[in-house]
Amino acid sequence: MRRGRYVVVFVCTGNVCRSPMAEAILKAKLPPDLRRKVLVRSAGTLGLRGQRPTPFAILAAQEHGLDISHHSSRGVDDRLVSVADIIFGMAPEHVAWLKKRFPEAADRVHLLTSFGREDSEHDEGIADPIGFGPETYRRTFKRIEEEIDRILPLLVEKVRSALSAPVPTEGAERA
Repeated sequence: MRRGRYVVVFVCTGNVCRSPMAEAILKAKLPPDLRRKVLVRSAGTLGLRGQRPTPFAILAAQEHGLDISHHSSRGVDDRLVSVADIIFGMAPEHVAWLKKRFPEAADRVHLLTSFGREDSEHDEGIADPIGFGPETYRRTFKRIEEEIDRILPLLVEKVRSALSAPVPTEGAERA
């Protein structure tokens, strides 16, 4: 946690479909008292920079009252990972990539679909809609929204707990 803000990062492949949708959904669903205290970001494992979301991703979000049209893709980098309090991968390959590339962050990396669950039934993640039509994007949006609705109480609890904990002094190890 940096400067009294909790940082949540969503990661997919290109940062043009799933993770920008997840970012927008969580921002919209955060309790009002946490909106200024939680920084929500997204990034992609491919390292694409400056790409807009796909037209169907924009459409799926717009149909739910969210505007991701101004989103600009970015790659996962050391700085983003170092400030992230929790990182959600959209699929198992994102989680594996993050843990391999940033082993120091492994305890903060989670598969969105299995976070807070004890069973392995939901370890398949959220499939990439790239290359498919608008219906696939709508289903993907809905699936991401369902997962965020499911994890929101647990995430809010983690955020509130982190925000109420004493702030470590400069140079102290990350918990």
